[in-house]
Amino acid sequence: MRSLILSTLLISTLGGFSQTQDAQLWTGLGLKADLGKKMSLKYETQTRFYKNASTLRTYYNELSASYELAKNFGLGVSYRYSRKAKEGYFVGENRFCLNADYSIKIAETGLRLKTRARYQLGFDRTAVINEVIYPNIGSTFRWKFNLRYKNDDFKRVLPFVGYELFKAIQPAGSVGLDAYRVYAGIDFDLPKRHELGIKYIYELDHGSQQSVTHNYVLQYNYSLPSKWFKKKKD
Repeated sequence: MRSLILSTLLISTLGGFSQTQDAQLWTGLGLKADLGKKMSLKYETQTRFYKNASTLRTYYNELSASYELAKNFGLGVSYRYSRKAKEGYFVGENRFCLNADYSIKIAETGLRLKTRARYQLGFDRTAVINEVIYPNIGSTFRWKFNLRYKNDDFKRVLPFVGYELFKAIQPAGSVGLDAYRVYAGIDFDLPKRHELGIKYIYELDHGSQQSVTHNYVLQYNYSLPSKWFKKKKD
């Protein structure tokens, strides 16, 4: 952990001479369903605008499933299909993810820390052709930390901060982290299973040219009534 923190600080101070910056706007809708106490499903769609939020860059649809394997520990899978802007047209990309998360309540402070490890596999078509000749697959390891605060007097207002790192596994060759995000925001737990979240993300991405993006996120979620998924008694 110490070496990881040091490498993050070192990378953050290097490469600033070729740095580009942009502001992006992300807007999304989500639908959640709890299939009992341990199993949950989620559908999400999102659009992302770049070039100072003036041009559509990406839109996607994603399906996720998670299962609480033990107390505070869960496993999950997700599939995302995206359309991404590329030189005047959009190309499709598929992504599969394997997730493991663990959360812990920090005494009686109202704080809860959640960490998620993700293995992410992305490619541009479902029927992968000629991968032996020229692989067109990118796999990434992601590690996310989220700290949320809940006050008994303001139960519907949930501020949070977080950090996420990215490390490419394939194609290999890079040294240190490939990207990281630092973020903060507020979730509003609205009546009747509605939820609204606002978030700011500072993202530093290392590539041929180091880039910084300031991402402004607006997300709405709705949770389906749990009674819809309860077994009816004969």
